[in-house]
Amino acid sequence: MLTKTFSFLWAGLILGLTSMAVVASTKDQATELPKNCQYLKEVATNQTHIRKQIDAIGKNNFNTDFAVPSGVKFASFKGVMVPENDGKYGVTINLKYPDNSVNSAFQKNVEMKRGETYSLPFQSPTGRQPYQINFNINGMNNNAYTIAVMACRLFGNQKVPDPGVIGWKIQVLFP
Repeated sequence: MLTKTFSFLWAGLILGLTSMAVVASTKDQATELPKNCQYLKEVATNQTHIRKQIDAIGKNNFNTDFAVPSGVKFASFKGVMVPENDGKYGVTINLKYPDNSVNSAFQKNVEMKRGETYSLPFQSPTGRQPYQINFNINGMNNNAYTIAVMACRLFGNQKVPDPGVIGWKIQVLFP
């Protein structure tokens, strides 16, 4: 498998995140569930993988909310998105907190290819535990995609990465 990697590092530019990456890969690579992670459930359907079709003209159904279970401290999250159409998708990830405050964890227009799986790792910019994660995804009318969110706990001596350096990395894997 050939790997083509583009990396750009910025110091302290994007919303106070510890790292930011969009990684395109085969479905199996991006959706493997580590032992310390679990998929979050969407609030309306109680499902973990949600397929949506963009309706930019009518319903404007850009938002998808995932519930974060209480009583578990998650250190990081990863959105997993598989578009059904080539195109540019506007992806915003908002974290909602019990005090009704909201922080953006990711906001970027990402050029995506049909059928590739994109990983969007993120953390709470405040370090606080959200109760809900909102994905706002827009793009061309009728484009469709499937979205899921992994939430991961720290084990043992693992440490949360230093928030001082922010990176944007795009990795495309070719079979």
